[in-house]
Amino acid sequence: MNLNSLPPHPDQKQPHQEKPHERPAKSNWFDRKTLWIGIILILYGIFELSSHQSNVPKNSKNPNHPLELLDFSSLPGFFIQDDRDQDPQDFHIYHPNSSFGLIDHRSPDRWIQFQQKIKHLIEHSPSDAKHKVIFIARHGQGFHNLAESKYGTPMWNCYWSEKMTDGQLVWGPDARLSALGKDEAQQAAKAWTRELAHHAPLPELFILSPLSRAIETMLITGVWKHVANHSEYNEKPQPKIIVAEKWRENIGLHTCDQRRSKQSISNDFPIVEFENGFNDHDLLWTQDLQETDQQLDIRIRAALTNVFLDPMSWNLTYISITAHSGVISSLLRVLGHRPWPTETGGMIPLVVRATPKKTPTRPPNPGPSATKPPCPTSY
Repeated sequence: MNLNSLPPHPDQKQPHQEKPHERPAKSNWFDRKTLWIGIILILYGIFELSSHQSNVPKNSKNPNHPLELLDFSSLPGFFIQDDRDQDPQDFHIYHPNSSFGLIDHRSPDRWIQFQQKIKHLIEHSPSDAKHKVIFIARHGQGFHNLAESKYGTPMWNCYWSEKMTDGQLVWGPDARLSALGKDEAQQAAKAWTRELAHHAPLPELFILSPLSRAIETMLITGVWKHVANHSEYNEKPQPKIIVAEKWRENIGLHTCDQRRSKQSISNDFPIVEFENGFNDHDLLWTQDLQETDQQLDIRIRAALTNVFLDPMSWNLTYISITAHSGVISSLLRVLGHRPWPTETGGMIPLVVRATPKKTPTRPPNPGPSATKPPCPTSY
């Protein structure tokens, strides 16, 4: 008989046994996720109510700016683009040795280490903080960029930007990619293929400006295809490709920034989906007024808030956005990031932290919209 199998006598004292060690990390993660679900439900409802019919301020008296519910910041220490001493002229995002700007760009397991750092950041940050890694790209060269180079910025802004064509180049409405722009998107595709081979994180969601040059750039870059083609990702769900109104370029005046109808976009790019409430026609563009940078910052803050609060994206970590130079500059201002010029077809990665504001506030009055500048007297 095996004495060890007998039950102990009721009067027999048993040796002290420690309780199994609990894993606080998992518990903390659960508590953090539960807290954020509650925060999301409350803030998203407030945000949806406050942002209804407030995409773009039409004038200085518009009271419908969405509430600012979150504080945003860009976390340094991951990419050299965060370093204020780094000269952008000495850096190219798609250089074979750049690894998109990773500080530790030489290590063979650089992206594995990066993802481990992001995971550690998420699990050990305050419970009310949320983090995302955003790869925001600028579209490749469009025919409007080509026309601006041809005529110069002053004449472009005061005259040619209002036209659709000069008889040779066509840039309006909704400028398309030039041959160079398509080549720039191909260079981005090669860089992503190279970095994914070193375990760069595949974006879990692709957000696009509704302007064709941004959609074309994303499709040519083709990062989303790696879900099906790359062995490391082929068991993951296919990421959504969402067209979102708030990520478009400064609205107004320039015909290149006037978008096409939802149906026309869908016909040309059937793979994309549209955010809820996306209007069939462009109700925001006007030929007499243009969004200022101050107005754009309000819109981009609202767009970023939506990325953090929308049920489709709030729990995702890696996000791709394809947009425009003005949008990227605005996003950097919203995050308090140093200015960083992004060439056509380029990209900048950002580690973004969001925390709820103690008291939601309306943004300050951005002032009136811009009007067409005068042409040089020498013209």
